[in-house]
Amino acid sequence: MKKLSQESLDCIHQLLDNFWIVRKENPDLFYEIKQNEGFLRDYFKDYFRFKLVVGANFAKVEKFQVTPQPSAGISDFKEVKDYVIFYCVLAFLDGKASKQFALSDVCQAVVSYYPRSSKGIVSEHTPVLTWKGNEGYKNRLSLVRALKEAARRCLIEVMDKNIEDFQDRETNDALLRSTGLVKYFMRNISFNIEEKLTLNDIVSLQETQERELGVERKHLLYRKLFLEPALYRHEVSAEDFDYLRQYGRYLNEHAEKYYDMNVDVYGSSAFLVKENVGTFRRFFPASNAESNLLVQFATLLRLKIIDDNDSLVEQKDGTVILTNIDLDIMCRQLIDEHSHGWTTGLKSMSVAEVKNVIKNMLFEWKLAETTQEGDLKLYDVIGRFFEKPKK
Repeated sequence: MKKLSQESLDCIHQLLDNFWIVRKENPDLFYEIKQNEGFLRDYFKDYFRFKLVVGANFAKVEKFQVTPQPSAGISDFKEVKDYVIFYCVLAFLDGKASKQFALSDVCQAVVSYYPRSSKGIVSEHTPVLTWKGNEGYKNRLSLVRALKEAARRCLIEVMDKNIEDFQDRETNDALLRSTGLVKYFMRNISFNIEEKLTLNDIVSLQETQERELGVERKHLLYRKLFLEPALYRHEVSAEDFDYLRQYGRYLNEHAEKYYDMNVDVYGSSAFLVKENVGTFRRFFPASNAESNLLVQFATLLRLKIIDDNDSLVEQKDGTVILTNIDLDIMCRQLIDEHSHGWTTGLKSMSVAEVKNVIKNMLFEWKLAETTQEGDLKLYDVIGRFFEKPKK
């Protein structure tokens, strides 16, 4: 098996883990990608059916998950309005090239672009987006979050003043500049998204387009394994999971060669494992307070299942159902038994806040999902994590 250079591996990892690589932000990596463009283009096409796009100032792989995941959202956004305003900002930036503009210009554009009703019908009773008053304050917070995300994505640069000042008063301004990258931000699609009203419609069209591009079972499995924390039997067809079990050794060879990882396949799940984490990607558990909290939670869960006197029972498929009351009880027990060793931030949290941290981590790492009844369904993978008893 031919050994790849560390530079080539770094390019693969960075392109897979980041939305894009911008030349101004990381010139060395950008030029390394340019130098290995042919190899990288073939790699992502052969294994993932992803397209590598390399421009004068950026490089990115147009990647997307097999099924939409909560972790694909923008973590700093608080409500749907943030996303709507963000796309209004994108519309404003389209065609701006590298021109400078004021934040007040963005405000006017967002008001004009912002949808006035769900059906696009405007009347004299249709409310107009405002930046004044109590409602205006909430809107300003949304716009600031949208602009900060645009800056983080290298779509704009702040030239003078601070974006955050707009939160305090609608007359506070700032000078911004478009980087000209906005036209490469959105992935091109071959259908009219305005004609489709539901996520399922869009996913169905996406799947049709994928088949036309020659996406096969192998590519779908690579996407799920290398872009998502875990792959579960219920997420794919029986044929797909049987294929994974039968040919898992080839995926394992690939994971070892390109990522120094192993593919672990079980009866109802499969995921990547790395012995020496180093600086490779994001991993769980990590060396931070939230990861440690979730490991303590997983350990407590294991002990409760082992305890015959406890009401928690492991289902036939390895899952465990937790009601809201069960989760509250466990969080209180964690606080009583472990909070003395927590960070100051965790120590100051209420039971409800600790519960939210645990739930968010569970969802982010695909260790659980919410049932139709509102309970928490924990997958058997969480049983792999436990805290070693201190000597």
